[in-house]
Amino acid sequence: MRLSLLLTIGAALLVACGVVANSPAGNSNAEVPAVTDTSNSVERESASVSRTNDRKDENMSEYTLKPVTMTATAKNTNAGLLIEYTVENHTDQIQYLWDLMIKYEGNDQKIDHDGAYVFFVAPKTLNVIRAELPLPKAFDIARKEIPFARILPAGGKLNGKVRLPHPVTETSPYYPPPKEDQQEKSVASEVVLMVAWTSVKPGMNITERTVGGEKVFAIRGSWASPYQEILQEKFSVPVDVITYKDDFERQTPLR
Repeated sequence: MRLSLLLTIGAALLVACGVVANSPAGNSNAEVPAVTDTSNSVERESASVSRTNDRKDENMSEYTLKPVTMTATAKNTNAGLLIEYTVENHTDQIQYLWDLMIKYEGNDQKIDHDGAYVFFVAPKTLNVIRAELPLPKAFDIARKEIPFARILPAGGKLNGKVRLPHPVTETSPYYPPPKEDQQEKSVASEVVLMVAWTSVKPGMNITERTVGGEKVFAIRGSWASPYQEILQEKFSVPVDVITYKDDFERQTPLR
């Protein structure tokens, strides 16, 4: 019986040794499955995802900080100074672009699609403004001029143009055009365009009106500051300007 037990144990050891010898760990000639180095691929994927996320973060940051943006160009033409601009709404809510200027034909109000308020700021800057101005400080007025607005759709764009004949003359809603003996000539080398917009705020009374056959919006009421948001672009463009020689209040948009 002892001999039989020993033979059985020996056979078991031989089988075990054979299995170990034939295994990859026990056989130096056995093929080892190849391991693919994916570290570079993973790094490239991570870098790509990181750049994509960075771009998303930049866009989200821009839209958060600047829900409405403007691009614009300015140049001199034979007819005068031409400024063209595009305003874009990056939000999912409608906004109002406050850029419809007013002119009069007799007693009738019209929309002035070419005009703007114009002020020369020495020594070289010409401010071209489509926005509401504060009341003048030098005198009282019976009625304040407030530009009309148009809807800037959610995710949409609106275009506008300012055309000012040469030489460009300073223009205010509170002063008549300067007479010849009230004029001085200046030259601006920088033009600054300012255009107003606003979101809908508590306290606003927004009504649709028809002015000169056009549908526009009047914004009235009282609301928390800022009263209006101002988009601004600067251009290096030489412009001949007729300025007021006498007292004249050169204003910036109401804040």
